[in-house]
Amino acid sequence: MGKKAEYKSSIRSRRMIRHAFGELMQEKEFNRITVTDIITRADINRGTFYAHYQDTRAVLEQIENEIIEKMLEFLREFHYSNFFQEPLPLLLKVVLYLEDDEEIYRLLINTKSSDQFLRKLKAIFVTYMETDMDIPDSIKKAPDFRIRAHFFAGGIANLYQAWFRGDTEQSLHDISVVISDIIISSSAMFFKERQIAPVIRQGE
Repeated sequence: MGKKAEYKSSIRSRRMIRHAFGELMQEKEFNRITVTDIITRADINRGTFYAHYQDTRAVLEQIENEIIEKMLEFLREFHYSNFFQEPLPLLLKVVLYLEDDEEIYRLLINTKSSDQFLRKLKAIFVTYMETDMDIPDSIKKAPDFRIRAHFFAGGIANLYQAWFRGDTEQSLHDISVVISDIIISSSAMFFKERQIAPVIRQGE
């Protein structure tokens, strides 16, 4: 078997394992899922599983780490002024990534444990904004900056989550266009620099 064929076989095996894992996550608690459950559902042998993962937790950790790393990669392309003026290009990159393995993400989003992971993703976005040198200090030091950052992070994540859960008939692309319009129309209000009005003393 050539290297290219081995590579394709490896990708296929991982997809089968991840898909089986996602289905099982909807049926039982994570700590009750066993390797036997996964290989039975995926119709593979135990050796194939251990060629890719050490245990069931490694499956979940790899999926989460891949998503986090990809989101960080997107955020490294994030520039405060560009994003809030034209957010659609970056949003569409996220869409292409999600659509590439749509089935497994849909399965995982519909599990009970997904809320904790989504909170982690939102926190990463907020932390990135707090440390981004492109955002003026006068904005970041505003008392309500963190609230506003959470508003944007939560709103974006919740709309994509609604799509994965089947709560909307619109496509991910259409949802991204709507999100882009909302960001453009509201960013000036939510992230405007605070101006400190001069104090006028009595008698001046």
